[in-house]
Amino acid sequence: MHRLRRGCKGLVLSALPVLLAAQGLPPAPALEPLDAPTPAELLPLRPFRIEKGPGNSRVPFDWRGDRVREVGDVWILEQGAIQAEGLLLLADRIEYRIPEGRLIAEGHIRLEGPGLRLRGERLQMDWGLRSGEAWALQMDLPPSWTLKSGHVAFTTLRTWSFDEVELSPCPEEKPGWTAKLSSLKVDLDGFATLWNARVLLGSVPIFYLPYALYPAQAERTSGLLPPRLGLSSSFGTTVGLSYFQVLGDSADTTFTPEYLSKEGMLWGGELRWRPDLTHQGSFSGESIHQRSLDTHRYRYSLKEVWQREDGWQLTADVNQASDNFVDADFGKGLGSLGATSFDSALYLGRSFTFGSLSLSAAEQRSFFFTKDQGDPFYSPQFPASLRRQTLPQGEFRFFPLPLLGQLYLDGGVRLGRFAYRIEGSASVPDQSYAWDRQDANTRVHGRLGQWGPFRADFELLGRATHYSSTLSSAVFDPAGGADGTVVNPATSPFQVNGAPATRYLLSSHLRLSGPQVGRSFKEVSLLGYQGELKHVAEPYFGFTETSRYGEAGTLPRFDMVDSLPGVNDSASGERSFEVGLKQHLLGRSGPGAGFADLARLRVATRYHATPIILSDGRYKKGWASLDTDLDVEPDDRWRISLRRSSDIGAGGSDNALSIDVKARDGGRFNLAYFSTGINRFLVRQQGLQFGGLQRFWDDRVRLEFSANYDFRNHGFASSQVALAYVQPCVAYVLKYSHLALNTALVSGGREDRVDLTLTLRGLGDLFSFRR
Repeated sequence: MHRLRRGCKGLVLSALPVLLAAQGLPPAPALEPLDAPTPAELLPLRPFRIEKGPGNSRVPFDWRGDRVREVGDVWILEQGAIQAEGLLLLADRIEYRIPEGRLIAEGHIRLEGPGLRLRGERLQMDWGLRSGEAWALQMDLPPSWTLKSGHVAFTTLRTWSFDEVELSPCPEEKPGWTAKLSSLKVDLDGFATLWNARVLLGSVPIFYLPYALYPAQAERTSGLLPPRLGLSSSFGTTVGLSYFQVLGDSADTTFTPEYLSKEGMLWGGELRWRPDLTHQGSFSGESIHQRSLDTHRYRYSLKEVWQREDGWQLTADVNQASDNFVDADFGKGLGSLGATSFDSALYLGRSFTFGSLSLSAAEQRSFFFTKDQGDPFYSPQFPASLRRQTLPQGEFRFFPLPLLGQLYLDGGVRLGRFAYRIEGSASVPDQSYAWDRQDANTRVHGRLGQWGPFRADFELLGRATHYSSTLSSAVFDPAGGADGTVVNPATSPFQVNGAPATRYLLSSHLRLSGPQVGRSFKEVSLLGYQGELKHVAEPYFGFTETSRYGEAGTLPRFDMVDSLPGVNDSASGERSFEVGLKQHLLGRSGPGAGFADLARLRVATRYHATPIILSDGRYKKGWASLDTDLDVEPDDRWRISLRRSSDIGAGGSDNALSIDVKARDGGRFNLAYFSTGINRFLVRQQGLQFGGLQRFWDDRVRLEFSANYDFRNHGFASSQVALAYVQPCVAYVLKYSHLALNTALVSGGREDRVDLTLTLRGLGDLFSFRR
């Protein structure tokens, strides 16, 4: 029956053309055969299989290549690659002996796996045990090392034993430095053991190490760091050996002792932690008992940043030192003229939708060793150093609330404890004064209205401040001392041990602005600039009045709350009139482009109708301030800034002129002139600062310099010039440092140093010479 059915189907199909022709239909079209690549052409292009090969495969890996064949029990692949269990092998010829499970590869070998990259000319290995040998190879080791060897034997792909190795962290064909080893054993999960290591700078040997143990893991690993050697005319021969210890996944510490043959042992170390992405910090320090001075010198620093997801933020920056020359003496660099790197601060706070809450503590320290500290109080008998401390201060501020129209209300409360710590000298004993201060203020501010081009802004402040102690003498009163009170100009401004006091103030400021006037200049071509310029000017007038507190001369001058408690930085009892002019020079290259603020100029002056007490205790009335601010930025390479101020409330003049120039090759030049009034430590400063970086010969030579000239002492306070010659992985740095000294720690008026440092990539500063 089945045969009959198949016969009927064949008869019907064979009669199909006849039936179509009888019905007048066209014949069925004949299909062309598919033009597809042959299997022989597709096989080399197929991707690797994720699973093992088909059931009849005799090799335990996936493969692809130009030619494959089997000769008995030997499987041969030419110009191909094999892959299995995360391991990839490419070679000109791969031979796999099936009964033994042994693999032999030759020619342009490339073996890659997790944490492994090897290139060579010949490889023999047991494919199942992953053990074997390789010849004429080059291998990459974490984190950035490259080694070359004629032969290596490995028991697994994580443990290797090399003979006659050349090692370098430089990827260049001719590295700047290399290390040649007689033998090297590497455990990629542990350490690398080195024998007879010779460090060569080019072809010149400069260092020999008979034995060393080096971490070979990609992760952080505990162990000794490369030694540091040096020579110094001041400290003698220096030898340092550091130890690095891992403390879990989120912390580590480094212990860095260094022996100075003339001065003794310099102990140093650093602890770092980073529990998560929003929390990190470090603690570092160094200490030495210096033989030549028979004194203990130290420096330590604490850094902490923690930003929680709930909005709380904690920051700490604590810096302490025995004196202000520790960094300079032990190679940590020099600070700017008049600047100090011994300030500390601690902050804990959070912002809410209605306001902000914070707790802060701070300390500023200044060292005094010069003979003339400036008028009117300092003298040669002034103490060695002074600390200003906030211990601590809590503050709450509520954000502006709308009152009426465009007027807003804000304010805050501050509760804090403050202190002066005076470290005495041979003629001045140590002294310490602390007091509490509570301050509350509220402010109404905003725009009163706008009439055409004119605008009026208003500010009204009410403030109440309580002091648990005041100055023992009316130091900041022009009549102080007239009643026979003995005033010591060296320490009286800091002796806060008088009777308590409460100050109430009311302060207001009214500012009228406008009208704005301007003019456009089309198609301007000036000093390389081409385009359109627009000049805009706006005058303004201000009136300030602050109520007078009768005992203002006895209040300490710790911060702005004490010295300038009113609005618009006004002092107690101030009645002043201010007039100013704001100007902007805008420019654009064409009609379709936006205007850029090329230059900004502000000129203002203030007249004081009533006398006020300055921060240095003087008494002033009349025209007091002449402020000029100029900022010019014609393009992204040039910036010029000029500030001129003679503010009676600030206690002196303040001038600053700075020029910043950036070169297209990354070089820069900075020049700044400054002359300041009496600052928070009642110190006047006047000087010139300049510095820069210049690159030559495709950045192979770099010249970096900085200098600070002190006009009051008629000499350079500090200067540095560094010349660096950079090769691949090698840097030679020659640095000259000058520091003006006038201190009880060092005899003589200045110190000049020359440092020569050799730095190798992967090893750090290998050698230094100081004279």
